[in-house]
Amino acid sequence: MTNFERFAEAYRRNLRRARESFPDVYVWPIDQVDIVADKMLAAVQRGSANKDSHAFRWTCKELGVKHTYKAINKFIKQQESENAQVTPL
Repeated sequence: MTNFERFAEAYRRNLRRARESFPDVYVWPIDQVDIVADKMLAAVQRGSANKDSHAFRWTCKELGVKHTYKAINKFIKQQESENAQVTPL
């Protein structure tokens, strides 16, 4: 799994949590979580995402990524092999 895939998975989970916790802020219907997430993740790949949401902050915290554009971009562009941990025998 790539870091972008890890980020996307965590973001979807946190976006649902944010929608459930803050329905006055996340005013779209709960059944549109995947549609909204797809749009946001496309913006992340373009470098035009707004990182100042509950879901985005929670995702960064969960993944141990500093909540800055630079750190987020570095994380999602790293390859899986760079993050693989070798388990000793």
